[in-house]
Amino acid sequence: MNLSTLFDHAPYLSYAFRTLSNDEALKLDHSLRTLQRAQRLRSVYFLGRLEGHDADYFLAFGCAERELFAARKLYYSQNLHEWFLLLEPKQWDHCWDKIGAPFRGDPAYRMDVDLGPSFALDEDLVPVEGARIRFEVKEQNRLWFVVSRILQEAALVPRGVLYHDTDGNCVINPYFGGISTEASLILNNYHHFREPRADPAVNLGKRDECNYFMDVFDPADDVVPKEGSFVVRRDVGRDVFVLNSMHWPGMINFHRANTGAVYGFCYFGDGRKNWELPFKL
Repeated sequence: MNLSTLFDHAPYLSYAFRTLSNDEALKLDHSLRTLQRAQRLRSVYFLGRLEGHDADYFLAFGCAERELFAARKLYYSQNLHEWFLLLEPKQWDHCWDKIGAPFRGDPAYRMDVDLGPSFALDEDLVPVEGARIRFEVKEQNRLWFVVSRILQEAALVPRGVLYHDTDGNCVINPYFGGISTEASLILNNYHHFREPRADPAVNLGKRDECNYFMDVFDPADDVVPKEGSFVVRRDVGRDVFVLNSMHWPGMINFHRANTGAVYGFCYFGDGRKNWELPFKL
């Protein structure tokens, strides 16, 4: 949620079965505005809270320029007062999202991880008999990895929010006016909140009527499995659409139909990915 709309959008946290007390909201607003000034950030977003065994991590990210993704910075806080920068580790591995142990809530904690033989594969992705994957990971590094993955894989915005300008920058469209009630039910009318991964021609070719500046971004249905990775729910009373990530339980994306200001996403979970989803489907 953008800091500028934090108080307005806080009620939408109820769709994640969470809330912020008035005291927490005030502390967040004050500390994030202080962070924005100190770090000279153009925009700041509150992402949510990762719940650890002994303590929790409040999460945020900021952008120094109009460009949203090139130099995005990740932050965490444990007291809603001090915010710390999450730096990309010098060494990390994609298998970190397969760690099943809960977070402790101690950034300095070092975990010995044994993923067992099921994740040890050769170059042809064939299990290596008798081999195991063992490593040590610092919790602060794992936190960077998980927050990065959640933003890459589960953060969505309605089509038209992201805009690819003539200079090649990914920016927020100031003229976004919302999407209709009918369009809000369709998954490919939402885009991943990230730089596009697919070739622009591929994404543009998926729509009968396309706009180059908006439709170069990856649609939300470009995931595996295509059916079931996101569940769309509708609150008829407020005409709000909520997209729950089934890969990252606790991640919700929301949009109030026909409004250009009410959209966002937040995460309240334990930082563990649901690897059983394909088998459940």
